[in-house]
Amino acid sequence: MSSENKVSTDPLFVGLTRPPLLFGVSYTYFVVNALISMVAYIATSEFQFLAMAVPVHLIGFYICSKEPLFIELFKVKAEKCSRCRNRFYHGANSYDPF
Repeated sequence: MSSENKVSTDPLFVGLTRPPLLFGVSYTYFVVNALISMVAYIATSEFQFLAMAVPVHLIGFYICSKEPLFIELFKVKAEKCSRCRNRFYHGANSYDPF
């Protein structure tokens, strides 16, 4: 097999196209995880809700290792592909009033 058929990646290109990560997860995921864990801890004053951030972070680490922009893509999907309340009446998303 000749070296002409191999696809090579440039480390600079990979570094410029990946989103910034913090502890292996995107900034958005890290901030949302930290806020939810802190609010749950403050509301209940139980340490288990603060310690809940670690397994949730590990789940995010696994997801972000497969697709680093998972949270951003999910946010765009939620904004653009919302489901209408009258979708059962028409059988699809329809934006006309009843």
